[in-house]
Amino acid sequence: MARASTQRSPPTCAPIRAIGPRLRRRAEMDKSELLARVQRGEPVSQHDFSGWDLEGADLSATVFDRCTFEGARLMRADLGESRLIGCRLAGADMSESRLANTVLADCHFERTLMTSAELANVCFHECRIVSLALNRARLDFVTLSRCAVDMLSLADADAEKLTVADSQVQRVDFSGTQLARSAWVECDLRQARFSATQLRHVVLVRCNLEGQRFSGLHFENVQFIGAQLAGSDFTGARIAQANFQQADLKQARFERAHGPNAIFMDADLEGACFDGAMLRQALFINARAAGASFRGADLYQTNWRGAQAPKVVLSDCELTYADFSHADLSAADLKGSAMFRANLHGVRDADAHYTDRARALESDTQLLAAERWQSHPA
Repeated sequence: MARASTQRSPPTCAPIRAIGPRLRRRAEMDKSELLARVQRGEPVSQHDFSGWDLEGADLSATVFDRCTFEGARLMRADLGESRLIGCRLAGADMSESRLANTVLADCHFERTLMTSAELANVCFHECRIVSLALNRARLDFVTLSRCAVDMLSLADADAEKLTVADSQVQRVDFSGTQLARSAWVECDLRQARFSATQLRHVVLVRCNLEGQRFSGLHFENVQFIGAQLAGSDFTGARIAQANFQQADLKQARFERAHGPNAIFMDADLEGACFDGAMLRQALFINARAAGASFRGADLYQTNWRGAQAPKVVLSDCELTYADFSHADLSAADLKGSAMFRANLHGVRDADAHYTDRARALESDTQLLAAERWQSHPA
């Protein structure tokens, strides 16, 4: 018999609480009665389905309140438009299951499999995720809000519009992950694994990524704004249009990185190495780059206005049309660099070494006087 159609609102990550204390008791129904309740649209509360075989079952558009699915077989089950509130899913196998417009609130995941599952418009809210495998899963518009995550595997997953916010994250496996149009906010990703990962239009705002290894990876328009990246390794990475504004990149490695139009404004680049990197038209405005090395880098038309870069190594670089206005290049090494029409207006360069300064543009004396002029009170 066809289920009566009901109009349901889209899922929300607003707080959802189970009613009353969590109870654990053996289910008082068999599989046929459970499926009948689902067909009638009745809520299912405080039942224990541990070890049940629900493979391929239609469990859609149902509220499961404080139910236990430990060790249950939920492969290819349909949980579309369902609400799981205060449920326990330890050891459950949800491989190839379908979750669309689904909310999982205050649920417990441990050794839970969602391999090759399809998740669309799904919200995990205040969940305890000890270990959850989303390997080879397809995620579209999935949110983790106020969750505690020990281990989350996204290996070989295709994840688009995935948002993780206000969550405590320990370990994430991004091996082979295709991550696009996603946001991770203030997450600790120091123990995350990045291998053969591709990131497109991803925001990693104020995330802790200290010491991470990104060598050879492909980042397309990724935002690392305010991220902690000290000691990280981007050797040979493709970072076109990546934004490292206000990021901590002390002692980071960018040798042979390919990053045209990358943004390093207000970033801390102290001791970082960019030797051989291609960073055409990159922005280093107000960056702190004391002792950083750019030996042999392509820095064509880069902007260093106001940068603090004493003892920076810019030898054998392409610096044509680079703008060093008001930068501190004290004791900098620019030997062997092409400086055709590079702008040295107002630069501080005591003890700096050049071999092509004659082709650079020196300070505009009238402009410099105007910049230094201050009005006097009447």
